[in-house]
Amino acid sequence: MEETASGDNCQNLCEKANEDVISELHDDILCYMLSFLPTKRAVATSILSTRWRNLWKSVTILDIYDGISGYYKNPSTYKERKMNFVNFMDRLFIHRNNPSILKFRLSLAQSYDFTCVNAWMSHLSRWISSSAIMGNVEELIFFINFQVRLPENLYCCQKLVTLKLHGHIRFDNLQSVCFPSLKALHLEHLRMLNNIAIEVLLSGSPALEELELHMEGRDSRRSVDVCSLSLKRLIIGFVCIFVPYDHSYRKKLTIDTPNLEFLKLVDFASEELSMQRADSLLQADLCFGYQTGVFNVGIEEYANMVVQFYGQISGVKTLSLSNCNIRNLIGAAVSKFPCFGNLPTFRNLIHLEEEDAYDWNWCAPHSVPQCLSSCLQVIEFNDFEAVSGETEMVAYFLKNALVLKKMTITYLTDLKTSEVDVLKRLSTCPKGSDACQIVIIPEHEHSRGQATETY
Repeated sequence: MEETASGDNCQNLCEKANEDVISELHDDILCYMLSFLPTKRAVATSILSTRWRNLWKSVTILDIYDGISGYYKNPSTYKERKMNFVNFMDRLFIHRNNPSILKFRLSLAQSYDFTCVNAWMSHLSRWISSSAIMGNVEELIFFINFQVRLPENLYCCQKLVTLKLHGHIRFDNLQSVCFPSLKALHLEHLRMLNNIAIEVLLSGSPALEELELHMEGRDSRRSVDVCSLSLKRLIIGFVCIFVPYDHSYRKKLTIDTPNLEFLKLVDFASEELSMQRADSLLQADLCFGYQTGVFNVGIEEYANMVVQFYGQISGVKTLSLSNCNIRNLIGAAVSKFPCFGNLPTFRNLIHLEEEDAYDWNWCAPHSVPQCLSSCLQVIEFNDFEAVSGETEMVAYFLKNALVLKKMTITYLTDLKTSEVDVLKRLSTCPKGSDACQIVIIPEHEHSRGQATETY
């Protein structure tokens, strides 16, 4: 009897396994499933059966990527694939019967004939208009590697929540935008982006909470002003092109965001930095430094500006400093610049993170900073190399951090055994806080959060 029952169960399982469960699903569910596929693959499902032939046309999330490369390896195949993509785009815009769009992502790494591109943008404009009326557009992402002007009605999407732009998008004649629901705006490596366009985009986004702004060399931009009452998270990346600047002006970065809570600033292009109304700032991740032979401003004036900037963000609870930031401070101390004596007290600082101190000449301050002795609870040293300046600095922090609870040291995996031994001996240094725990982690295990040595 048991064998018969077992055989019946196996047969039932086989029958269930052979059932076409997907065909029983509603079209809305199938379209939702297709929305997780790149659009080209979603369209390819039309050959499965008569029912699937038109399902892709109702998918409201489009993710389009040309995915074409290899010109030098096989030019003829490259041209053929490129033409196939052009034909695919034309058919997509013509045959898709549902104008509503929830999310639209377009990545074009290659250049295309302007006639084709203008036609695509015209179709896209029609789609956006229809979707805007229905209040559906939530996310637009464009990665375009050639000059193109996006449809004007794109800048008036009432329900748009996320907008990401990357590449050679043109902003000339951009006079106004209307993004009442926009929460996240990413402007990445837009070579034609200027300060006027930035101001227009921010002024038309009253609910904006997150801004990412990345520029290469800042080109001829004299100033960048980031002004927003609603912004809570700001990431800026300005890369220096290492070409001497025009002596007729200085490149400035001004941040006026009274409700900002998080700031990540990587800036090797601005000669002047200013942070206004930073009372709400809780966390700052900083990486910037003086560029000899590039900047018009002198090193002492730049150091004075940096100290003033630290004063403007001195209320943060978490602070991350790069090698360049600390090198500038040590340079100011060694050069005996007056500004070094005006370093602010980070009155609320709880968590401090620092990069490697390679080639530092550690110079202990004449008096212990108040934040070190009274409020700092967590310290992280990354990319530790066990050189003399680093070990002296760690010993200083251990001795003078009176309320420190944890110090984490991440060391490079290629350190010699003798250097690792030096690092481990730091655990025997005098500690100002009996509650302090020292955690030593190899670099390759830090990302996995595994501690190998705890003292």
